[in-house]
Amino acid sequence: MGLIPAAKTFAGSIARFFLPWACAGCRTPLETIDDTGFCGRCWLFLPRIQGCVCGLCGLYLKDGGNRCFSCREEPFKLLVRAAVSYTGPVVSAVHRFKYAGRKTLGLSFRALMEFAWNQYPELQPVDTLVPVPLHPSSFRERGYNQARVLAQDLSAVTRLPLSDVLLRPKKTTAQFKLRKSQRRANIQGAFALAPGAASVKTRHLLLVDDVCTTGATLQECSKLLRRAGAAGVKALVLARDI
Repeated sequence: MGLIPAAKTFAGSIARFFLPWACAGCRTPLETIDDTGFCGRCWLFLPRIQGCVCGLCGLYLKDGGNRCFSCREEPFKLLVRAAVSYTGPVVSAVHRFKYAGRKTLGLSFRALMEFAWNQYPELQPVDTLVPVPLHPSSFRERGYNQARVLAQDLSAVTRLPLSDVLLRPKKTTAQFKLRKSQRRANIQGAFALAPGAASVKTRHLLLVDDVCTTGATLQECSKLLRRAGAAGVKALVLARDI
């Protein structure tokens, strides 16, 4: 572990010793260190996606149907499903998970990912889980890859193997800072196949990431994996932006 991640871990330990945990959603102090990371109210009312979703991108369709407006105009190139909508306390929690060192939130997210895995049989078949990679500089800054944390926890639940067959050699602007029209160009060429990527040939792969907004990142990863010979690529994310 490098100096920066070690310092963050130490600082987090000191904070946990002297200060109560705060809910990752509403910041209400928690009386005990709760593995969910949320107060009871936020956990109960997390916007879990249930009911009708777009058959491709997984967007919740409150008025029914089988395709969202965007996928009727320009269909997603892979099937995506999500556990929760990216709104309310989820936004705050994901931000803390990614940028504030709250890696332990993965414990609560694990339950949500398991919920989604069991809810969507259309994700099958799956042979291998593939986390969306971070650029090395982002990994050094955070100390972990949040997508890999989610994939590891999902692997523990499903007993499916995990493979780091994707790399992210190109540093890009954070997607949330860009307009939809800019995101595809921003992400082009950001990913590469790792040595040994031939192992995905004829395999059914499930990409794992934290948030899907326009799907540009997932579709770019899917394109590379299919080029490597994957028999099929789908994606499961923690949160789907609405």
